[in-house]
This record gives sequence, C-alpha cells and structure tokens, in this order.
Amino acid sequence: MTPRAHIVLTGASGGLGVSTLALAVGRRLAVAGTPCTVVDLATTAGGLDVTAGIEHLPGRRWSALAEVRGPVPPGPLLRALPHEDGCRVLSAGGLGPRSVPAVAVRDTLASVLAGPEAVVVDLPPSSPHLAGALAGEPLLVVLAGLRTRQLADVDALVERLIEAAPEEGGHPDLRLVTRGPRPSAGVLDDVLAALGIAHLDHLVDDAHVPREAERGLWPGTTRSALRRCADAVVAAGAPDVLGQAS
Repeated sequence: MTPRAHIVLTGASGGLGVSTLALAVGRRLAVAGTPCTVVDLATTAGGLDVTAGIEHLPGRRWSALAEVRGPVPPGPLLRALPHEDGCRVLSAGGLGPRSVPAVAVRDTLASVLAGPEAVVVDLPPSSPHLAGALAGEPLLVVLAGLRTRQLADVDALVERLIEAAPEEGGHPDLRLVTRGPRPSAGVLDDVLAALGIAHLDHLVDDAHVPREAERGLWPGTTRSALRRCADAVVAAGAPDVLGQAS
C-alpha cells in the first residue's frame, strides 16, 4: 500500500504566497484522485477557506474544535470540514472562541494526520505546533525570497525546523522553492550552494493568481506558474499520483 502524502509548506519570510501554494498543492492532489485535507495552522488569522473561495460552504473551522481533547476519529472529523472537489480545508473562521487552545490544535492535527487522506499543512514559521506538523518525516517545502535579508531568514528558519522535528521520527525531507523575479542560473547556483538545500522549483509572481481569486476559483485551477510549481511539490511528495492530474 502506498503511504499517503504528508506535505508541509512554510515561508522563511512574509508575503511569499505559502497559503496559495498549499491550496494549489491540495487541489492538484485532489484532481489526481487523491482526497486531501489542507490544514492552516494560523488558527486565529484570516481563514484559508477565503483564499480557496469556499468561505460560503458549511463545515467546521478551528473555532468549532476548541474543545477537542485527545484523539478524534479521523473519518467523522474530516467529513465535518468544508470541502470542494475532493479537497477539504481546516482553517480559522466561523463561530466560537477566537483563540483555540494549543492542546486542541495538537490533538486535532494528530487526528487528521492519522486519517486516510493526504495532508497538506500550511505552517507559519512561528507556530508553536512545529513538532506536531513535522512528525512522521513529511516533505517539508520552504519558500524563500532571494534578497540578502530573506536568505538570512532561510538559515534561521531551517535551523529552527530541524531542532523542532521529533527525534524519534527522523528528519523531514527538506526542499526549497525560491520566489520572485527569475534569477540568472549563476545567481541561483550560488544561492543554493550557500544554503545547501535541495532546490525544488522557482516560482515567479503569477498574474493568474489574482485573476483566479477574482473569479472565486481555487488557486492552481488554471494552467500557470503556480500550478507548475504545485505539480513539482506533488511530484516530490506523492510521485505515484501526479500522472493522473490534468
């Protein structure tokens, strides 16, 4: 039996489009026939369901899960989340307490990861739930800009992520997605040599993203640089399913 995908995306700096890419990865998995849940660990911020264009759909958000303690049966939990075309989203929003206790987030995340579906985690770099998100040796994709300060942020973040990974589960499979205007091959080679991280893809700013948002479409719906990058992430994290996507 092929293990289900567990992919974590995070950004070394702000404004790199981590949430948008996470949703695009989830959509590409779902299009390929692999049911997927995208989990937003920014539990009190603007809802990921809005970015996906599904904020109008019924289903539980983090606020409705504030009382969770201990393991939850994954099946009923997943079925309670808002979903569209094979992809579920667990995000902030909805009625209930604005702040979700850390224990509720930890136990809910563990229950989702114990379920049968692929899981994509949108992980804020300052999240207190790094260890839970990184349990089980996931594919860990770090988005990074190429400015000097942004590259320094990558070094600091990678060190923190490695320290946070549970020792008994081994280290995550760390890959880098660079962002911004496309650099020359020489500049990119120098950056990658300095960072020492396997390069997965370079994602340029994509005009299709705001157009999809205006139309209420899920990120990565149309053929675009974002969709190609999402496919590269899926190819690394779930290589057996990519050929079924279209």
